[in-house]
Amino acid sequence: TDGTDLDILESPFRKMFSVRVFWLVLLTLFGVVTSTFVAAQEEILSQVIVLAAFIAPIVDMGGNAGSQSATLVIRAMALGDVSLRWQDVWRVVRRELPVAALGLVVAAMETVLAWFSKGIDLDVLLVVGLSMLVCTVLGGIIGVLLPFVARRIGTDPATLSSPLITSIMDLVGVFIYFAFAYAFLGDLLQ
Repeated sequence: TDGTDLDILESPFRKMFSVRVFWLVLLTLFGVVTSTFVAAQEEILSQVIVLAAFIAPIVDMGGNAGSQSATLVIRAMALGDVSLRWQDVWRVVRRELPVAALGLVVAAMETVLAWFSKGIDLDVLLVVGLSMLVCTVLGGIIGVLLPFVARRIGTDPATLSSPLITSIMDLVGVFIYFAFAYAFLGDLLQ
């Protein structure tokens, strides 16, 4: 490594604290923006209250898929299989794209479970399924890119990749979710 990685056993407390607190404070700000945005969706949530039940699983799936992808890239970096070269970045992204099929699997599963467990309308099922698909795929793509970005800016990918992907997908996920909600259910607000 280039000295930017934290070592849980060897890095001085001051370095461990300063690096980690910086990212945790930044991620807290992401959370505030996300919660403020969700709170602003009161009008559609009051019309279709069941939408609130799917926010967590959808944004969580984006974060989970991204964390898996980031972890695989960080491991490949640690083993020396990939480095900070465009060829490696492109190779990893190309390898991740077919994994988008995971998005189809979890979207189908979430849609079927939503239909059986909550008996919701087709429009809401489309919002849930499409949101799950897009968030899972986007989470995976962002997840493979973040470790490379972390290396490029000179910080430890293990310190920020999974927490940052979670916060990014929380924010992006609610934007995606409510964009689909307004596209399919916006007529309920008139």
